[in-house]
Amino acid sequence: MTGRASGAERRAALIEKLAGLPPERRAALLRSLGGAAADPGGQEWPLSPGQERLWFLSRFDPGDTSYNTPWSVRLRGRLDTAALAAAFARVTERHEVLRTRFRLRGDAPVQVVLPPAPTPVEDLVASGEAGRDGAGRDGAGPDGAGLDGAGADEALREFAERPFDLENEPPLRVGVARLGEDEVVLCIVLHHIVVDGWSLDVLMRELAECYAAAREGREPVLAELPMQYASFAVQERQRDHTAGVEHWAGRLTGAPSLDLPLDHPRPSRWSGRGGREELLLPPEEVTPLERVARKRRCTSFMALVAAYEATLALASGQSDFCVGVPVSRRTRSELAPLIGYFGNTLVLRADLSGDPAFHELLDRVREATLAGMRHADVPFEHILAALRVPRDVGRPPLCQAMFNLHSDLPKDDLLGTRFADLDAEVHTIPPSHTKSEVSLDLWRGPEGLGGVFDYSADLFTPATARRLVRGFAEVVRRAGADPETRLSALSGAFSD
Repeated sequence: MTGRASGAERRAALIEKLAGLPPERRAALLRSLGGAAADPGGQEWPLSPGQERLWFLSRFDPGDTSYNTPWSVRLRGRLDTAALAAAFARVTERHEVLRTRFRLRGDAPVQVVLPPAPTPVEDLVASGEAGRDGAGRDGAGPDGAGLDGAGADEALREFAERPFDLENEPPLRVGVARLGEDEVVLCIVLHHIVVDGWSLDVLMRELAECYAAAREGREPVLAELPMQYASFAVQERQRDHTAGVEHWAGRLTGAPSLDLPLDHPRPSRWSGRGGREELLLPPEEVTPLERVARKRRCTSFMALVAAYEATLALASGQSDFCVGVPVSRRTRSELAPLIGYFGNTLVLRADLSGDPAFHELLDRVREATLAGMRHADVPFEHILAALRVPRDVGRPPLCQAMFNLHSDLPKDDLLGTRFADLDAEVHTIPPSHTKSEVSLDLWRGPEGLGGVFDYSADLFTPATARRLVRGFAEVVRRAGADPETRLSALSGAFSD
């Protein structure tokens, strides 16, 4: 037991060292790992900086599923499985990144684009109790109607959490859980190394068109792609980010880790095991804060980041820490129709020194956000390497907390109610992993401010997560009602 634990720790330490090493030192270390022979017929390209870090994590912890990206849709109507398979074949033919393998060549990882091939559509059957109750290979239960809700969710979760072998298998897999003769759940799972949130909308739009075309016996109507993801990766490797890295080094040097009070001892290595709590604030509780933001020439994003920073500061007792914000690097129009990993992390260093009034904190967040957006194209991996942050294999580097307000990503096709001639509805699979210690994802709609708070289950209990969610909601209410309120006066937000 002890030998296995120490081996895991050494492997995790190597992951972190590789991700932070300068390119020349990283290359020397990689030479000792060996590589596979070239693929006949496969085109080889470099990885983008973001892909490279994800490749390192996958290479040295193949069982980690934190970066699996599932998307499930409940479809009502008679599904044509042959047309569905044909649709995936067309989309993977069109987007080379979906038929890519990731391998080591000499001293560097490469992405190998293989020729088009069919994408299998797996029939998902439940394991455990549902399987013992009679589910067969076609997904039908004993009465032939299909899996029940619990059985379907169990099968979908197992499918979504199956690790990817990025070296030898596609970074995409597709499964169908049959709930009845005319009702299924389509589950698409991709590794984050080939996809981001924007890409999912592109994927669902093109799948629906290719499925309809296959059903109708015609060619799909899709504009020709201006480029492939591999070309973007090449361009990124050639860019000079020296000035941007200098900005971030000056801004982030010396930033401490966020140390929230823990319910459980911190494991020796990060597992990614997570939990989730939901949030919903009605419009009348959010609108006052949005009004405060407009008066300070701030966006709703800035106001909500300020409320989140205040929540974390009150919970931790710290006035200095970093919050990571996912951003898209699709800065050119020709990148819009592509599927691929264009994500980056914008690092906002919180400054809550001097017991600021909320409007003062909001002004600080505004300045940090605007300064950061001017250098948002600098790969997070370059920032980590420049800072040489002391590595801790038990936690994510630099940003232990993440924040995201979903407001500008295209989602009409992702959340659409039709898939060709079928009714469609998003089917949520509760996540069991998280990439950060705490993470708040929000969206604004007619119903108010909705969101989910993901947290490390290794560190926190559900009760603590609920307390943080309630605290954030109370900060939003109090700051909106009186932006002159000082941080110390907001401490009552955590009173039970």
